[in-house]
Amino acid sequence: MKKLITAAIVSLTAVVASAETLTIYTDRPTARVQPIADQFKAQTGVDVVIVEKAYADVLAQVQAEGEATPADLIFTKDLVFLSDLTQKGLLQPLTSAAVKSRVAPAMKDLNDNWIGITYRARTLVYAPDRVNPSEVSEYADLADPKWAGRVCMRTSKGTYNVALIASLVHHKGAAAAKEIMAGILDNLAVDVYPNDTAMMTAMANGICDIGIANTYYLAGMLDQNPNFPIKPLFANQDSTGAHVNGSGVGIVKYSKKAALAEQFISLMLQENNQLWLSGSHLEYPAALGVTPNTVIKDWGTFKADATNWTVIGESVPAAKEIIKELDYK
Repeated sequence: MKKLITAAIVSLTAVVASAETLTIYTDRPTARVQPIADQFKAQTGVDVVIVEKAYADVLAQVQAEGEATPADLIFTKDLVFLSDLTQKGLLQPLTSAAVKSRVAPAMKDLNDNWIGITYRARTLVYAPDRVNPSEVSEYADLADPKWAGRVCMRTSKGTYNVALIASLVHHKGAAAAKEIMAGILDNLAVDVYPNDTAMMTAMANGICDIGIANTYYLAGMLDQNPNFPIKPLFANQDSTGAHVNGSGVGIVKYSKKAALAEQFISLMLQENNQLWLSGSHLEYPAALGVTPNTVIKDWGTFKADATNWTVIGESVPAAKEIIKELDYK
């Protein structure tokens, strides 16, 4: 009888363990997170539920659910969103020193509310048959009248150029950042494009000579066509470093599974998963000491802006005001 009771207890424990879940809300593709979720279950026995939605929908859902939310983690693509989650008080601090030490200081919240997972540079891209790279080195250089009619840009919609302008505000002040952006917009060859891919395609077709793009967009185009005639030029290498932005993850304020959630983050930051996450989107791994193994490795190393992403995020409202004042579509 004792053996039967012991077996029943073991069986019940296994059922309870298998019923435990960790829930991630994310604006990243489920397929990108699933392999890590599978590893996590194999290691812990815990099922990982991945809820994929646009960031605005993730935010609305967490706010609507409040303390009843099943979400334990939010994994999102941009420092603007990470800043938003922090300012709205929806995250709780990480506690593991081992986790927090895995990335550069710039890529984790000053109060440990989130940590970077992958990153990209938003930097200059150019047509080498029409631009000598010695002619330009800074984002601000694109405001020079010599580039009139030669610049292409993507829309301000979304967050990529919002974060870039926020970086300019932080480093140069709002007035100077507005002047730079006004000059760049004055130099446009044509109206803004809906995305970086369309912009660089136009550049390859001779519509413009130079612009600003996320490195992973160019990497994707080169991955498909190694002869694609556009090259990256890492900006501000003699000053602040190229503006970088990226994906990050934080533990939801209301989660009662913080230790388990942090265990999942630790798994995301292991070298094999860093290579998977960065490689699947042609970004750079955020974990220190991990070198990318995709086409971007051919570009070598570059100086990245060491300003903390939280600090850049503080200038987002000013950046949005500049966009509005300049009628930057």
